[in-house]
Amino acid sequence: MKGSLELRKCDPGNDLDIIVSLEREIFRPSEQYTLGFINWLCRNCTNYSYIAFMDGKPVGYIISCIEGLSRGHVISVGVLSDYRRMGIGNALMCRSICSMAERGIDHVILEVRVSNTPAITLYRKLGFDVHGVLRSYYNDGEDAYLMILGNDKFEALIRKCCSVTKQPP
Repeated sequence: MKGSLELRKCDPGNDLDIIVSLEREIFRPSEQYTLGFINWLCRNCTNYSYIAFMDGKPVGYIISCIEGLSRGHVISVGVLSDYRRMGIGNALMCRSICSMAERGIDHVILEVRVSNTPAITLYRKLGFDVHGVLRSYYNDGEDAYLMILGNDKFEALIRKCCSVTKQPP
């Protein structure tokens, strides 16, 4: 990886504009979240959400939440096209999942477009498995895969990515 990568926890008071700008650059209009939803996510999911900076420039982000006591949910992750295939998506996923693991989660879910082969490849590499198809999940009618990281694969990722001791819920 060329340059210096920094992952910084989202600051809801200061980073909303960065997240919105990245969202608009990374995703097609039909894939973008509304400003209101991004604002809600930034305020309610900041403990597990990060922005990636390469040499000081924001190049990617991840927003994740904990649902209930034990389920992590990767809501959105994206990296600018010029910075893909450099390990940034992997680093964002690991950092976010590790921060959720510190709070006692035991599995992670996400949804991904069935056509998003690069993302599916990354998620499989991390240990996620497809657990179903969500028909017409996206606004443009495209289906999504429901992918889950659990059990032994979850524990393997934690051992690989984290120096964390799971806390009880």
